[in-house]
Amino acid sequence: MKPTKILSVNFLLIGILVLGARVQSETSAPAAPSASADSAVPPRGGQGKVKIITRPEKAVAYLGGIKLGNTPIDTVFESGRHTLTLMLNGEELVKQRVSVWPNKTLTIDTALALPYGTVVIKPEPVTANYTVTIDGEDVGNTHGGVLTINKLDIGTRVIRVSNGKRSKEFKVEILAEQSVDLEANFKKGK
Repeated sequence: MKPTKILSVNFLLIGILVLGARVQSETSAPAAPSASADSAVPPRGGQGKVKIITRPEKAVAYLGGIKLGNTPIDTVFESGRHTLTLMLNGEELVKQRVSVWPNKTLTIDTALALPYGTVVIKPEPVTANYTVTIDGEDVGNTHGGVLTINKLDIGTRVIRVSNGKRSKEFKVEILAEQSVDLEANFKKGK
């Protein structure tokens, strides 16, 4: 029976949200030096197995600057410390250092989320022409229909909707890969 140890992984997130990461190493050779798993350096010259699983699939994976392809990936790779990069829709979502040990399996299983959300402004009446700003920046007009603003950075945003005479302000929390619907109604009592 092979002993198994779980390695904690510190992610280098460049302002990007990554959810639920797990790295696992199966031991089939003598144990690594007694240094902590994050600081121990595997020897070069051997080969280890690398499995990369992402949700959603089809993220592009690079290891040590070499393109491995789209996830899921199950391959053999040169042992040593390498930089793992995972990209989805052209966005670099993960960049972290990983250790590939000779005769061991490194498994990376992670959920990826693009660090953007969407706001949908629904004017009432639908034919109204409202001007919309987000954090003081003009983003467009409803032009008698729904206005959808995509690719908003996650975080708290101040959205102002104006009909020329009056305006309403909404404080909205933008979450990764989620949409917020706002109804803009300037009728009295609304």
